[in-house]
Amino acid sequence: MTEYDLTKRGMSVEVAYGQQRKAGVYDQIFEQYRDPGTRYSFAVLEGDILAGEDIKLNAWRHLQDLTRQNTAEFPFHYDLDYCREVLNFAKQCPDVDAGEPLPLELWQQAILCISQGWRTKNKERRYHRVLFSVSRTNGKTYITNILLTYQFIIGSIGGFNADMAYIAPVTQQSKKGWRYVKTTFLKLQKQKDFAKIFRAQQVKIGEDVIKSPVNQNQLMRLSHESGQFDSYHFSFAVGDEAGDDGRIGLIKANNGKITSGQVQTPNSQFWQISSAYPDSNSQFYLDEQLIHEAMLRDNQRTLDDYLMINYSQDHVNEVEQPETWIKSNPILTLKGKSMLTSMISERDTKMADGTISEFQNKNLNMWIKVKQNRYLSVHDIEDAVIDKPLDIIGREVYLGFDLSRLADDTTMAAVFPYMYQNEINYYIQQHSWIPTARTNGNVAQKEKQDGINYRAAETRGYATIAKNRFGYIDEDSVTDWILEYAEQNQLNVRFFIFDRWSSANTVEKLQTLDCWPLLPLKQTADKLNKPTFEFRKALETGRVHYDNDPIIQYALKNAITVNTSAGLKVDKDRATSKIDCVDAIINAMARAIYHFSDYNPDSDDKNKSLFEGWSSEQKKNYFENYSF
Repeated sequence: MTEYDLTKRGMSVEVAYGQQRKAGVYDQIFEQYRDPGTRYSFAVLEGDILAGEDIKLNAWRHLQDLTRQNTAEFPFHYDLDYCREVLNFAKQCPDVDAGEPLPLELWQQAILCISQGWRTKNKERRYHRVLFSVSRTNGKTYITNILLTYQFIIGSIGGFNADMAYIAPVTQQSKKGWRYVKTTFLKLQKQKDFAKIFRAQQVKIGEDVIKSPVNQNQLMRLSHESGQFDSYHFSFAVGDEAGDDGRIGLIKANNGKITSGQVQTPNSQFWQISSAYPDSNSQFYLDEQLIHEAMLRDNQRTLDDYLMINYSQDHVNEVEQPETWIKSNPILTLKGKSMLTSMISERDTKMADGTISEFQNKNLNMWIKVKQNRYLSVHDIEDAVIDKPLDIIGREVYLGFDLSRLADDTTMAAVFPYMYQNEINYYIQQHSWIPTARTNGNVAQKEKQDGINYRAAETRGYATIAKNRFGYIDEDSVTDWILEYAEQNQLNVRFFIFDRWSSANTVEKLQTLDCWPLLPLKQTADKLNKPTFEFRKALETGRVHYDNDPIIQYALKNAITVNTSAGLKVDKDRATSKIDCVDAIINAMARAIYHFSDYNPDSDDKNKSLFEGWSSEQKKNYFENYSF
């Protein structure tokens, strides 16, 4: 069969599907499979159901996988018996609000079929991890309850000592979700067919656990707040509100414990469900991006055991197009005009009071800047990533430098101004030095604390992790690296721009070598206002470009703005956020923005030395009083 790389120019999921359909690749599948998962996939790709790109990719992946199942390269198959089993169970499972089973829409049936129908040759689940994201009030709770009860009653038949869990970020949240789970079990207990099973298994429904003394299986209420996951090997677990941006590090750490424990449980499945949150540094969002990239590369077949079902708008501009909102609100197929009318009213209110980003985030399931002081939009940050690096050999460049203090990173940012289609563009590279002194030399702990995979960044050439046993950055090696970077690429360094109070050894060595113009820059709003504003404008208008560097993207997403009477500058919203890269970029931009201008901001100072006007004592303090 033909395999595709949808990242190639001119290729898309629609183009690939059209080519495969025209070649007759799907003819037999269309005749053989009439289940909801396959019917929904065809309907989405035919355009009969309006859907966002991630849902189209999932539909495409399902059809492609059906054509290659049961092969040596793809040892999975789609088992319709499991589809029938979970759908028949769902017909009996009551909605907690209605008090009785509700007919599932095609998209809901498809979720159940695809997540439970794909199996290994040993009849174990193919998908060990599932991400499910949809806008608020779209029935995530109903799907969750069906899956939890299905696993406890049906999926665990013949098993013993199986652990299952419903997990929320904090204990108080878990109580609300657990109330729905408990209510579902209590209603099932009253149904004739299920009552027999409950009696045979002596099922006990408690405030924190549902268990069977006969087979010792148990379904527990847990929270990330408690962190009690090391001793469990969950056969099935649901992590609710997994994108919670207030507990990014905690959820990431606990998820690692859950999935590592499931390694010993072959038929296990871990669902993470969430709507979008304001902070896109959430591991949930990062995993969404990871799976999205994997699905685009059908030819590489990575993450075959990871399923993503993400109902989201494709672009923020769709806030003006209510007819497209079914992309993020598939429940509109059921609730229709009344829900859409309410959403339009909410949209208009948010637009009038200036909080439209909240509507886009909560009601259109988009990870965008919601905090009013967020420096940049997530979409603008990601759109600036380019596939092919700019050829920088021999180019003019502005180097910005930010030296670490204690746990902060040290960063050099290189900003290359260039003209493209009569517009000034900026290409950016960076390199960061990562101290581990505050985590006792433990880089894994540093990664968990900051939320950045520094080891992966180092492998890709974007970072250097402190190697000495104390975990401190060697400033001499930093300076040597910068000099070598400029020499190897034959760069014409127009300025080396730095925080005047925090770069002593590096500046002293560069001044001794007298190789580049050095420019100290006060880190005050009056000095940073213009480059901060111009960089944001350039990024928002598509004139900033950089490689797929996780450190740049993470730093930009963490930056918030601080407005003072003197002007605008960036800051971070929490102590563990890392924006050192942003500081270095803005330092470089302080002079890069004048590259094609006749105006010389240094014209009055061009004959002054770096430390002109400083007393001997001031110079002595400058070089002695620093930390890194």
